[in-house]
Amino acid sequence: MTCLGGRAMNGKSVSRRKFIRQVSAGAAAVGVGATSAYGNLVNKPDALAALGGTPVRTDPIPKWPQATEEIEKSVVSALRSGKWGRTLGSRRHNSGQVGEFEERFARLIGAKHCLATGSCTQALHTALHCVGVDAGDEVLVPPCTYLATIQAVLLCNALPVFVDVDLDTFQMDPDKIEPLINENTRVVEPVHIGGIPCSMERLMAVAEKHKLKVVEDAAQAHLAEFKGKMCGTFGNLGCFSFQSSKVVATGEGGAIVGNDTDLIEKCYTFHNIGLSSDRGAVGIGTKYRMHELEAAMLTPQLDTIAEQTRIRNDNAAYLARRLEEIPGIEPQKLHKGVTQAAYYIYGFRYQKQHFNDAPKVKFLRALRAEGIRFTTMYFDRLNTQPFIENTLASRTFQRIFSKQRLEQYREQNLCPLNDRLAEEGVWLPQYAFLGSRRLMDQIADAMAKIHKHRDQLARL
Repeated sequence: MTCLGGRAMNGKSVSRRKFIRQVSAGAAAVGVGATSAYGNLVNKPDALAALGGTPVRTDPIPKWPQATEEIEKSVVSALRSGKWGRTLGSRRHNSGQVGEFEERFARLIGAKHCLATGSCTQALHTALHCVGVDAGDEVLVPPCTYLATIQAVLLCNALPVFVDVDLDTFQMDPDKIEPLINENTRVVEPVHIGGIPCSMERLMAVAEKHKLKVVEDAAQAHLAEFKGKMCGTFGNLGCFSFQSSKVVATGEGGAIVGNDTDLIEKCYTFHNIGLSSDRGAVGIGTKYRMHELEAAMLTPQLDTIAEQTRIRNDNAAYLARRLEEIPGIEPQKLHKGVTQAAYYIYGFRYQKQHFNDAPKVKFLRALRAEGIRFTTMYFDRLNTQPFIENTLASRTFQRIFSKQRLEQYREQNLCPLNDRLAEEGVWLPQYAFLGSRRLMDQIADAMAKIHKHRDQLARL
């Protein structure tokens, strides 16, 4: 079950809410003493909201993304300029809205170069291709991520080899990398899931030992830091997302950052139909360019992201202290060395043994009724999803890989700790963490209320 704001991810209304409205309406018609279908008195003070009690939170949902006056002015200016697409060959001159954004974002992240793209998926595909991932190669990836992390590997006709998670941080466990490395391994692709930095010192040490390239999936990790260094700047290249839900948003959009000028030029050429910035057509390529209107939306947000990141970190630290007091709620932990997180989403694990063994779906039903928004996206056990097997069975992969190698890949494609994480994991949305301390208390109070009345979960 994946829910955000009381809606399934396919956009259809959840039937439980409709049912509750009907029950509440019926109760109003016959008086306060009316009983719901679950046997609890409607509006009974000690009842879960899903059983007719009063919700902990009834305030409006915070809006995201935020349409500010500064963004509006920037977009109107770009619109009126008549220059809506990026000018070919302009990278080194940093001209136009895209060039200005690239320059400012690189400076903000602490990288020498930035290349803007149409999406983070495009950024990842470009980065992997340009560090040399090719047909028959293997890339080490985590199973707890968005499917674009994996699709980018498959687009290079390579195999995504899943490294099981560290259960406390939800991230690729550095201690599980080395046993999976072989002569076909080319790249480690760590993901700073939720905007929480990976243990980059340990990951980089393994990569350097085995002479592997590192492409960081920092799609959710804008301004996240490990020991004062920004995520996305540890590896050979780092990739960011500016999709609508991200902490810097333009509907779609992505970026690649790096310090190697020649490597960034390769990325520019690949994303620009094979046209280099100064030598014309030098190879094959895609058309992954960001356009001027997207950049115009992004640039003003760079003025506010630092303060927003500080607020998210303060609220997340406060909420963690509250949640740690509730049995069965385990907040996602930070690696030692994390100096700042992005908190694109905030993760925790629901341990049903502390809630009378009620399955997660019932806990989430109760949480939603209390007015708390959440999602279970990224807990999809990507290593088991049909798109991988469908790709392995494709004519292209059948030609590249022997039957023996594909069978071996299938046999090793197990992530037992991620399976457990998928059963227990829940995310809270990032925009909540721009809210007040009162909102943090409401989130914690809702979970504490559910734990207190855990005996009622059996009736949901």
